[in-house]
Amino acid sequence: MNLRAVGRWVWLLGALLVGVPGAWAQSGAPGAGAVPATQASGAAPGGQVLLVLSDPWCPYNCQPDSDRPGYVVEMLREIFAPPTWQLKYQIVPWDRALQQVREGQAAIAPELTREQAQRLGLLIGHEAVGEPADCLYVAAGNPLRFSQASDLDGLRQVAVVSGYEYEFAFGEWISRPENKARVVLTRGANPAEVNARNLARGRLDGVIESAAVMHMLVKQLRLQDKIREAGCQQASPVYVGFSPRLPNAAQLVEHLDQGIAELRRSKRLARILSRYGQQDWKAD
Repeated sequence: MNLRAVGRWVWLLGALLVGVPGAWAQSGAPGAGAVPATQASGAAPGGQVLLVLSDPWCPYNCQPDSDRPGYVVEMLREIFAPPTWQLKYQIVPWDRALQQVREGQAAIAPELTREQAQRLGLLIGHEAVGEPADCLYVAAGNPLRFSQASDLDGLRQVAVVSGYEYEFAFGEWISRPENKARVVLTRGANPAEVNARNLARGRLDGVIESAAVMHMLVKQLRLQDKIREAGCQQASPVYVGFSPRLPNAAQLVEHLDQGIAELRRSKRLARILSRYGQQDWKAD
């Protein structure tokens, strides 16, 4: 038996003694953009690790090191709590978050529409984690009012975030081939803030963004005199998406649904939402 073969048998014996990562974990060293499987979801002394990836979309999910990391993050931390689970939340560009959750390098991508989750193959439950309404934002001096897709036709540069789902009139306008040159796709780790700043500086004619997200950004960046809302479309529910590569994904989805129902029943959901100036999206 040569030295390589001996080394392999020693490795196998060591694996039997100390254990190996879960069956869905990638073998070999992770690449530059990959997250180690033990960080994404795996056995740990404090429970199964669930890695949540997203770009900032406050008040839904904000900065990880903040005392207000986002109400969805707070919900997840209560539902997936030690000792059974360890929830870890990191900021990455949204496109990357979706890719890594699809590939099993992370466990959770928050705030997807049902259609987007189905298209990506991510698992979601019955309980939503919000019902955001997308709005059109323009410069404060622009008299434009939005009520239908054609109202955007006079705008030259309208920014959206790469990987986000846009429905109804906004989705219709964005998808038209003749509007391709006018749609600015913003990428990166903080795209909503980039769009708000560029609109305030006159580099854009319009931005499509969630009302709650832009309201918070405008206040934080003190852009009240620079940006105004030109009109919104109907709200649409968003869900937490789980990687289909998680060995217990179905059980996690079911536990999330039960956890949200319990947070609502115990009034803890209302207390979490109040920290962000939000109200329950589900009527009593």
